[in-house]
Amino acid sequence: MRNWLKYRPGQRLGVSLVFCAVSTLVLPACTGLNQAAINSLKAAYQGPNRNFEAAPRNLAYQYMQVEVPGAASLTVLGYQYPNLQVWYAAKGEVVRLQGNRLLDTTGLNVNLANVQYTAGGQTQQTNMKFDVPELGLFNVQATLQLQPAEPPKSNLAKQASEQANAGKGLYWYSETFVEQKTLPEALNGLPPAIYGFAQALPEGTPANQLPLAVYGQQCLAPTYCLEWHRQ
Repeated sequence: MRNWLKYRPGQRLGVSLVFCAVSTLVLPACTGLNQAAINSLKAAYQGPNRNFEAAPRNLAYQYMQVEVPGAASLTVLGYQYPNLQVWYAAKGEVVRLQGNRLLDTTGLNVNLANVQYTAGGQTQQTNMKFDVPELGLFNVQATLQLQPAEPPKSNLAKQASEQANAGKGLYWYSETFVEQKTLPEALNGLPPAIYGFAQALPEGTPANQLPLAVYGQQCLAPTYCLEWHRQ
């Protein structure tokens, strides 16, 4: 049974290397992942009292802390090209970000798949088409509206804000559903995505021209949200 980001370091290295070998058949996602990067990830797993800030880092790599309900992990950037980042956990699970939005995930208890983002009818709107296989949902369509928001109350959001801009915090925006009532019943009450930026966005910034956020939260189910903090 999948239970991503559980705190069990054993066997993660082998799984990760196998996953990388398979991934290269699809895209060169693991070319930047060597033993030093994997060791840096494994160092964060020293029992239940994880201290990600104290984990050894290899300056050749970029890291991102990821949290889902009941678990957390330090991930490493394995591959990127314009507007796409592929992040790996020590066990081999994957989070792909298109800009700041989840493009897909692999190995979570709930996963996002086959996501397509296209420009909406207004400047700060985005159309989204996606699958949530674990919920039996396919070809779900929604329209997202970007707008200023209050910061989320999670510990990771607080940590990201405290560490940003010399302690001055982040600027918060959300992408809410224009018509949530059109979503499938399984997604009733799905929270909006939330992003924390290092600077305020100029008024009217197009949704497809956002800078990279420091923090993001996107929910795959009403009670299952994925948070990330680029470090």
